[in-house]
Amino acid sequence: MQRDLRSILADIARWKQQSPDDIAVMANTVAQIRLLWPEWTWIGFYRVFHLGHDLMVGPFSGPPGPLIIPWGQGIIGSCAAERAVQIVGSVKKFPGYIPAVFNTSSEVGLPLIRNSHVYAVLDCQSPEIDGIDLVSIEWLGEVIQLLS
Repeated sequence: MQRDLRSILADIARWKQQSPDDIAVMANTVAQIRLLWPEWTWIGFYRVFHLGHDLMVGPFSGPPGPLIIPWGQGIIGSCAAERAVQIVGSVKKFPGYIPAVFNTSSEVGLPLIRNSHVYAVLDCQSPEIDGIDLVSIEWLGEVIQLLS
């Protein structure tokens, strides 16, 4: 799997060079993550709509989610406001959790920072408590670095 992860990072870097459209690159990135972790309940991006105010759903794979997440609210809004990765092993223990996918038990949000501003958040959700391991989170961090 390590070889697959490196190969996919190279694909993402190539897509970013080939396309001026971030949404196209995000869509392909989500598709690749889905192939790696098909058991995850939701994978996608929330893009900053108004700086410091709202995050709007972007390319994703999974059931429909909230169209807008307010800045600072829920796991994704907190990730954006704090400009920090949010790793939540049990969403039921997260104060202010915004339930959107009924069978999600754990979630990670990673901020994509571009030009010193939060540009988007990558959101990955698992049906298992502590279902997203640190190796996966580190790799997702590399994805975010490529997209920044």
